[in-house]
Amino acid sequence: MSLAQNLGLALPEADGRTVYDGFCREWTPAYYLGKRQIFHVHVFKSGIRGSMFVGVRALEPLIMASPEVPGHIKEIVDNARGGSGTKMLKITLATPEDLDGFGKLVQVKWEFELYWLG
Repeated sequence: MSLAQNLGLALPEADGRTVYDGFCREWTPAYYLGKRQIFHVHVFKSGIRGSMFVGVRALEPLIMASPEVPGHIKEIVDNARGGSGTKMLKITLATPEDLDGFGKLVQVKWEFELYWLG
């Protein structure tokens, strides 16, 4: 869990918060840029999972075009379901490769949000 938290805290201007996830019915660490959530983390009995909301029209194409985001993460993005133009990514963080790939994804979203905030 601390490695996933370090991803959020390493982002410039990161704001770490604890938020209530009504779907999972638990409090979870989340990382924001202003009012925009970058990602949040869940600790389940089966392991740690990073979660992120991705807009299908603006952010998803940037992720898929990024040479930094590994193929296994792009596959998760491509296969994720969502409604109203937003996908909810759920990425298991079981290996160093998982964490590294999720970190690359976090970086793409962070840069996207910084651009839109101006």
